Amino acid sequence: MKKGALFKTMRVVLVLGIAMAISILLVKFSPKAERQIPVETGRLVEVMPVKAETLTMTVESYGTVQPREVLKLVAEVRGQIVDIHPSFKEGGFVHKGLALIGIDPRNYQLEVERRRVQVSQAQAELRRLQQEVLNLLASIKIAKSDVALAQKEVKRLKTLSGKKVVAQTTLDQTEQRYLVSLERLQGFENQLALTGPLKEQFEAQRDMAEVMLRQAKLDLERSSIVAPFDAWVLERSIEKGQHVNSGQLLGSIYRDAAFDLEVRIPVRDLKWLPADINRGDALFADVILTNDEKHYVWKGRVVRIKAHMEEKTRTLPVVVEVEDYLPTGSDPSFFPLRPGMFVTVKIKGKQISRAFTLPRHVIYPGDVVYTFRDNRLKIKPVHILRSYKDSVIVDKGLSDGELIIKTPLSSATEDMLVRLKSK
Repeated sequence: MKKGALFKTMRVVLVLGIAMAISILLVKFSPKAERQIPVETGRLVEVMPVKAETLTMTVESYGTVQPREVLKLVAEVRGQIVDIHPSFKEGGFVHKGLALIGIDPRNYQLEVERRRVQVSQAQAELRRLQQEVLNLLASIKIAKSDVALAQKEVKRLKTLSGKKVVAQTTLDQTEQRYLVSLERLQGFENQLALTGPLKEQFEAQRDMAEVMLRQAKLDLERSSIVAPFDAWVLERSIEKGQHVNSGQLLGSIYRDAAFDLEVRIPVRDLKWLPADINRGDALFADVILTNDEKHYVWKGRVVRIKAHMEEKTRTLPVVVEVEDYLPTGSDPSFFPLRPGMFVTVKIKGKQISRAFTLPRHVIYPGDVVYTFRDNRLKIKPVHILRSYKDSVIVDKGLSDGELIIKTPLSSATEDMLVRLKSK
């Protein structure tokens, strides 16, 4: 064996011997392990106190804003469009009483004058007839006096004729004059009797003339289309200079600050609304528009529930009205409520006098919650009145001041030891 290899082998043996000696010393002088009993401390939990509140049950739905009153403007007379107000254009705002459209009024003004003349003529005929009646009455009075005198003369001559003082011829002539007087009186009375039907005829003519005058005035008034209320213009269908016929559509407007929403409520949520909503007190609602993560709220109220339920969706249509187009407490520069906007509607229904609102995750299978008392976990069953996406409303099973464990726990048992996390 070479000398170098022998030296290398001796070095390895020496290292192994030293290592073995160190191991023996460590085993011999190492401390002995002492047995310890583990101390139970419990799982760390966070808790939340609960307190009963009076809660308003809200029913949430969605709907599209619609104008409550849309008015189609239709020409009631024919003619040429001679005037259109500058505000009468799509999107324009018009005030109540503003003349929006003018139809050439000249023909209707002339018709009004013509009908006035006819009324004047009929009134003149009545005045003439009235004077004629006065004249006939005067003539009848005179004729009656003449008849009375003639009759008296006949009687006188008959008395004298019996005494052979007056000739028969004279008596005959006097009687003839008496008959002529009677005939004249009868003629006047006949003429007076005819004035009654004639008066009725003239009065009818006058009344008809006045009716036609009112019609002419109405046509003249209709030649100007006036806004009946503050409104927004939806559509304009005519231009200046255009000839229109009666019944032709001119445009449409809708009433300002008066909107309706028809939302559909599922059958399961109807229990949160009063049963006599159509006859009871007003039911208020929040109309909410979400824009760029901002919420704009308008105040509305439920005005009626429709009588017919939607067969396909099994929902009941509810009509909510909004009286203002600006959101509550908003910057007036914000774009106001407009027809066609898709909004959320939260109807404020019945009130629950004593209920607890809890996060949904603290409710465990079987409708139980974990409460904290004396460093122990207590399992309590509760009654869930209503569930939302992230929360639930409990009306039975809890008391004010109880501490609900909000830390998620698995495999929890009754009286399990727990401890609070230090804040």
